[in-house]
Amino acid sequence: MLMLNIVVQGEILQPRRLIDAHTAGVMPKAYFDFETRIYGSGDSTINGGGLSVGFVVGLTDRFNIGVSYGGDGILGRGAAKPNPWPGVLVKYRIIEENYHIPAFAIGFDWQGYGGVEDDYKGYVYKSQGFFLATSKNYLLFSTLNIGFHGAINYSLEDAAHIKWPNGFVGMDLGINEELYLAAEYDLALNSQAPSESKPYCNPLLGYLNLGIRWAFSESFYLEFDAKDVLQRKRLSKGSKEPLGWSRELKIVYITHF
Repeated sequence: MLMLNIVVQGEILQPRRLIDAHTAGVMPKAYFDFETRIYGSGDSTINGGGLSVGFVVGLTDRFNIGVSYGGDGILGRGAAKPNPWPGVLVKYRIIEENYHIPAFAIGFDWQGYGGVEDDYKGYVYKSQGFFLATSKNYLLFSTLNIGFHGAINYSLEDAAHIKWPNGFVGMDLGINEELYLAAEYDLALNSQAPSESKPYCNPLLGYLNLGIRWAFSESFYLEFDAKDVLQRKRLSKGSKEPLGWSRELKIVYITHF
C-alpha cells in the first residue's frame, strides 16, 4: 500500500518528499506540479522573506525532472539576494515497493532550502546533491497510512572543505484523505568540516523538521513546516548562538497533461 500524497482525478500520488528529504516516491507519467515555498531569509542582513518556485514533471512512471529558482528578500522591504544557482532535479525509481521489500529511488537535486547561507556560497540547508532514497509504507486499521523513509546523499555544496556524505530518516502519517503529517531528521553530517579535535560530526546535533499538509482539493494543497525545531543550526561557523527554528509555507498545485 503506497502512502497517500494527494488524489488527482482518481489517481493516488505518492509523497515525493517528507519536508526537504526525498522519499522513493515519484510523480507518475504526464503529471506535473508547481511548488512555491515562502520562508524566512537565511541572510541575517536581509529583513525580507524568501521565495522559491519549482516545477517537476513525470516523463515516465519512474523518471522525474524538475527546475526551481528563488532568493532571499523577495518579499518585504530591502534588497533581494537571488539564489547562487538555479535548482535542478533528476530522479529515477529503480525498485518498486512490494509486500517484502521497500522502494528505492536515485537522483540528483541541486536545490537547497532555508535561504542563502551567510558563511559560504550555498544554502542554509544544503541541496542534497546525489541521493539514494528508500521507502516502506503500511496501512493500519484500514484507514491510517504510515510510511518509513531513509536516504543517504552527497551534497556538492562546499565540497572543497566538507567531503562527508549525509543522511536523513523520517516518517509520515496519512490521517485521512486530506491531512498528512511528516517528520524528518537531517543527520547534518556534512554541516562542518572535520578537524583534529572533531574528526566526525555528531549525528545527535542534526536538524529535526516537522510538517502538516492539508489537501483541500484534488489538485491543490498547503503545507506548513517547522524547520530545525531543536535549534541545532548555528548562526555562523564557530558561533554558539543558534540560528533559530524557522516557519515555512509550501503551496503546491498538481495536474496532468
